[in-house]
Amino acid sequence: MSLDGRTKGQKTKLKPAKGSRPVKVFGRRAMTVGLVLDPNLMTAVCPVLHIANRSLSPWTYRDTYDETRVPQRISQAQCQRSGCLTPEGSEDMGLESKPILHQTLVLRRVQGEKGSSGGRRKKGKKKGYYYRLESEIINVGCTCVRPSIFTQK
Repeated sequence: MSLDGRTKGQKTKLKPAKGSRPVKVFGRRAMTVGLVLDPNLMTAVCPVLHIANRSLSPWTYRDTYDETRVPQRISQAQCQRSGCLTPEGSEDMGLESKPILHQTLVLRRVQGEKGSSGGRRKKGKKKGYYYRLESEIINVGCTCVRPSIFTQK
């Protein structure tokens, strides 16, 4: 018996989500699914800004905008200094301020032909858009690191 109550060998029939429908994209079968974003999971901006200003490697945020991407606007952290701050507030160039990178998934709107098999467009077929899942690397903050030192021979 598995955790979901199925016995070994028993198949589970998956039900499509509300708003889902089968489509053909470039001759292949695909499924469109409804995307629901839960506003209750949004984090408060104030505590993050407070941390950015209190860090030994402070950063600010800059918004990037791309109308073919979902989400269209993504905030990227930019380190304010090359070095890191000492407890007294002066900059220590013996340490480096570097961005913290995070890989995230986005949807990219791509122009294609609805019902196309990848060949020439047939009469009556409309050009449309579909969304492709992609990953992007974003800067989420900054941290202090020791500099990389390479010895030459």
